[in-house]
Amino acid sequence: MHQIALLIFLLVLVFFIIKSYVKNSGLEVRLVGVIASVFSALLFINDNISFSIYLSVAGLMLIISIIEDSYSMAYLDELTKIPSRRALKEELMKLGNKYTIAMIDIDFFKKFNDKYGHDVGDDVLKLVASKLVQVGGGGKAFRYGGEEFTILFPGKSINEIMPHLENLREEVSKTGYTRKPSKSKSRNTGKLFVTISIGVCEKSSRHKDHNDVLKGADKALYRAKKKGRNCVSK
Repeated sequence: MHQIALLIFLLVLVFFIIKSYVKNSGLEVRLVGVIASVFSALLFINDNISFSIYLSVAGLMLIISIIEDSYSMAYLDELTKIPSRRALKEELMKLGNKYTIAMIDIDFFKKFNDKYGHDVGDDVLKLVASKLVQVGGGGKAFRYGGEEFTILFPGKSINEIMPHLENLREEVSKTGYTRKPSKSKSRNTGKLFVTISIGVCEKSSRHKDHNDVLKGADKALYRAKKKGRNCVSK
């Protein structure tokens, strides 16, 4: 292989290795594998079997990367990296005869966003989402839209999941977001704290399908806000 071509291959490989480390993305990691496989294929260009195997591996990794990236774009929320509303709709169709749905809203988020800016607001959304995915009781978190989130509890009743939601609410309230110092300030500006309100509804004779349960959870969320926020209502 010509030295210039070899140098270009090595530079591209190093570039994607650094990019995969910085972004911590599976796509970049697989691209490193694709480049390495193509490079290996060219080294064995006179061996038809080895050449075909390495090129096939490169093509397979590329196809897998495209499929997984397309899935992420369609079903994962870009900001918080948790399942999106589209994924929620599909999960709702799979629920059985017993389940509970919780609707979560970040308290006074609009005022918080206006005061500290959208960048800080986005970071707080990611922080809250990271706590929601850790909820116990078999719950699965989704971003519903804006500052609202949804948690599904398949096979669980309200009484079974209430302690987990109370623990979640408390965990969010005591976890502060550390603001990055601005260019005009040399010191850190301290921590910011947010709280969440939670509304819960269970499938029952009154709430017969997932649309009714979602509406019931939304009404319960409204009651939580009327109670003063930072609480769980059913």
